Amino acid sequence: MNTPIIISNTKSYIKTLKDFYTLQNDIWRNLEKENYKYHVAVPYTHISLIEKEEYKAFTVGAQNFTAIDEAGKTGDITLLNILDAGASFVILGHSEVRSLGETSELVSAKVSEALTANVTTILCVGETERVISGEKYDTSYIDELLKVLKESLKGVNKNNLDKLIVAYEPIWAIGVSSGASTEVVMQAVILIRRELAKIFGIDGAKKIKIIYGGSVDEDNAKNYLTESTCDGVLIGRASMNAKSFSKIINNLYK
Repeated sequence: MNTPIIISNTKSYIKTLKDFYTLQNDIWRNLEKENYKYHVAVPYTHISLIEKEEYKAFTVGAQNFTAIDEAGKTGDITLLNILDAGASFVILGHSEVRSLGETSELVSAKVSEALTANVTTILCVGETERVISGEKYDTSYIDELLKVLKESLKGVNKNNLDKLIVAYEPIWAIGVSSGASTEVVMQAVILIRRELAKIFGIDGAKKIKIIYGGSVDEDNAKNYLTESTCDGVLIGRASMNAKSFSKIINNLYK
């Protein structure tokens, strides 16, 4: 089995560095093997502090950065800033950032910048809702999903795809009691893979990993890999619970 991609997005849940250490220590104690690895996206202010500890269980990344053509504004954080602090990857296009006004055009500029710099880039895409009529979904969601994907990758060089990961995050499945069904996710993965092949060609598309995010928990995480053909998971709230997150990691490595 390929090594599963397991990413914790701490969002703004982590208030202090002490909180972070307490959480990670609890997670490590519950991991079944020392070689189990995961990745943690943290607030900008914590990146360099955590990196200095040289923990081996996970790599540290950022949750966003400011596009280079938007630099020069007070309070903004550039790609060079997060790399200098020690970030090894970055999450871009998350729905919570898009909801604040970030456009797919701006996301695509950031994706291009990060990949050109050879930085592992997690691009989040997903539709806002799915409407069920009888027993069938309204297929207009497909147009929305593929539109976001295409616009977020516009201008990306097909020679810079080795470190691109697409995270399918249906907005309607984030922060709810249970995530999207494995059937829904598998369908989305197929659609995304086909569209990536159209954009970059089959060889280019093969380089890109696809993961799922949206109310991932210890009960459904493994199914997204085995039944939905995902390469991993992006986890928010559940990664803030040491017992739940460690169970997810242990299950995904089995």
